[in-house]
Amino acid sequence: MKKTFFCLILILWLASPGLLRAATGDFSCTPSLQFRAEYDDNINFDNENEKSDWLGVFIPTLTASWRTPRIDLKSSLEGEIRRFAAETRYNDEYQRYRLNGSFQATEKLVLEGGAAYTKDSILDSELKETGIVEGLYARKRGSLDAKARYRLGERLFSGFSYGYSDTTYDSPNDIDYDSHSLVGSISYLRRNQRDQFFLQPQYYRYNSEISTVDNYGLSLGWTRELSEKLSLTCYLGLRYTESEYRYSTWIPFFDSGSGLISWRRKKLSFTEDDWGGTADISLSGRTETLTYKLAYNRDLSYTSTGSPIDRDRLTGSLRWTVSRRLHSGFAAGLYFSKANDDYNDEDSTYFYLHPDLSWQLTEKHSLQLHYLYAATTDKTLSDNRSYDRNRVWLALVFNFPRLLD
Repeated sequence: MKKTFFCLILILWLASPGLLRAATGDFSCTPSLQFRAEYDDNINFDNENEKSDWLGVFIPTLTASWRTPRIDLKSSLEGEIRRFAAETRYNDEYQRYRLNGSFQATEKLVLEGGAAYTKDSILDSELKETGIVEGLYARKRGSLDAKARYRLGERLFSGFSYGYSDTTYDSPNDIDYDSHSLVGSISYLRRNQRDQFFLQPQYYRYNSEISTVDNYGLSLGWTRELSEKLSLTCYLGLRYTESEYRYSTWIPFFDSGSGLISWRRKKLSFTEDDWGGTADISLSGRTETLTYKLAYNRDLSYTSTGSPIDRDRLTGSLRWTVSRRLHSGFAAGLYFSKANDDYNDEDSTYFYLHPDLSWQLTEKHSLQLHYLYAATTDKTLSDNRSYDRNRVWLALVFNFPRLLD
């Protein structure tokens, strides 16, 4: 499956420049390069066998876009070459491909779609999604999505989306899985053009060799433009989850013919159900020199162990334009991840702080300094429950002029 996703994205991405140049519209292609020198005092984020090392990272990126009055297409191709000074067994090459677009089919109907393929580290990707620390192994994910938005009236809108993803791991301890999602939406925009209300039913299915999780939800949403530079989004909902777990065991039986006791493998399963709440709340704003966002999210998340968890995530970010050349940023996050069934005993917290400085060498090129502190507490461990990680890196970023503009 992963080869199919990879080939699809690569073929579409490579074919798009020629096709788009042949058509009318505004087409552009923008390359960029990043060179990074990094020190990491716990490269595998381990609680006992910590390994520190220097590494070099090279990130080439190419983005393309094509716009007409009715069509908007965007694609990106990114590689990430990672080389360690001492721990060379962790050397790797990441890949990220993305193609998405929208089509104004009629005055009232907009169609959207996308496809993506990513090969990265489970330590990076799963940590952002679930707040759970995993090993430094490769993860591959392909995804497809399709959306439709229809204007029912002057201020009444409807929407529907379908998504599919397939996730595989290189680690023998992690469980490959695929997922499907169906999300509907009915929204109403008030006459003041500042308040919009949403009703959003949704269904998610996660399936692996050891479990199948069906998650049904209904959310009520509200967005409000508090001012020209400040906006609030709030979704609150209820979910119902059914989980089926499958496992094999060996049972003894008596062979009357031989008079001996033998062992036979038997497949067993059990089911669980669970009710819970969901939330997605964010406040974002800007001033002449600041942009900021504060967000809270509570939802069900599926882990590489093949079981669902309840995950609470609180994040904040800030960007400050100190001067024409100097920019500063700060981001922080706090996760609470806890199993909601008897199959998994997950119970952990994760916390990070990420300040950075950026100096514009030229209009297109910058020098960046980053520091990332992360800490986790795994309550399922008997010893060394709390451990942390420090990362510091210096990056040169080269953004080149647009090609084929």
